[in-house]
Amino acid sequence: MNIKRRSIIITSFLAVLILFLIMKLVGSEDVVDALRTASPAIIALSIPIYLISWPLRGIRYQRILAQSGYKYDLNFLVGCIALSQSANVILPARIGDITRAYLLKKMKKVQLTTALSSLAVERIFDILAIALIGTISLVCIRGLLIDRWITNVLAFAGLLLTATFILLILSLKIRTKIGGVVMGFVREIAGVSTNPGAFLTILAGSLLVWLVDTVTCFVILNAFSETISRSMIPLVFLAIAVGNLTKIFPITPGAIGTYEGALTIIFSLGGINPAIGLAAAGIDHLVKNSVTLMLGSAYISHFGMSWTRLVEVKRE
Repeated sequence: MNIKRRSIIITSFLAVLILFLIMKLVGSEDVVDALRTASPAIIALSIPIYLISWPLRGIRYQRILAQSGYKYDLNFLVGCIALSQSANVILPARIGDITRAYLLKKMKKVQLTTALSSLAVERIFDILAIALIGTISLVCIRGLLIDRWITNVLAFAGLLLTATFILLILSLKIRTKIGGVVMGFVREIAGVSTNPGAFLTILAGSLLVWLVDTVTCFVILNAFSETISRSMIPLVFLAIAVGNLTKIFPITPGAIGTYEGALTIIFSLGGINPAIGLAAAGIDHLVKNSVTLMLGSAYISHFGMSWTRLVEVKRE
């Protein structure tokens, strides 16, 4: 058994173990009862809502690449994102990001440094948008007992972003060549991140992506018998923000287990029944991962690849 296959098995087992432990803590029978009350029609409604985020992701990535002088049609870029995100659902440690860089290099002859730096920019703005949403949500939620780990996650994201932007600005002033390829990589990221027009456009795109992501979760919560009022919208924003920030440490494929755990805890702090919170978090993650894999499947043959080939990209 090779190292990659072993890591997939171990991290998948960890994801199942985390979900099992959460189910035990919340009460598996209560979760099953909660699932029985969910409205299939409302859950189905969440699917087209979530699909809206995909062209938004493509448009944002189009803008990022345009800063480096590359212009590609939206359909191709959405396909690249779908395949890379599908790989991230299947594989640990966000290996799917390498898949997107590979596709850009193989199909469009994009330099590897540009392909990787464009991904880094996307990740930076994802974290920035999520941290901003999480911080605003904390301000909007009053009287809610917030565990210290939640504020620590947001604070860590803020410090990470601050340090990143300081380093990027300083890198623009460096005149000497320090490890040619590395400096070229850093400069390409800095060129996008420190351009005011590009910065605001990409940030706005990122906020829209995560707005749709949050609305999807809110709709799924409303599929359960327990009524979720509009006053709980900031709570859902906070849950999605923290749940996705935990993906900074991708210890399981697609953050399965850690994502559900984060959402369940925050929903519970806001007064949502833990069983309903876990059931909703699980369905939310299932809907989003299923849509991602369906889009990935639709594009994989179009790009002349296979799932096996997708998994083996890292080797190259």
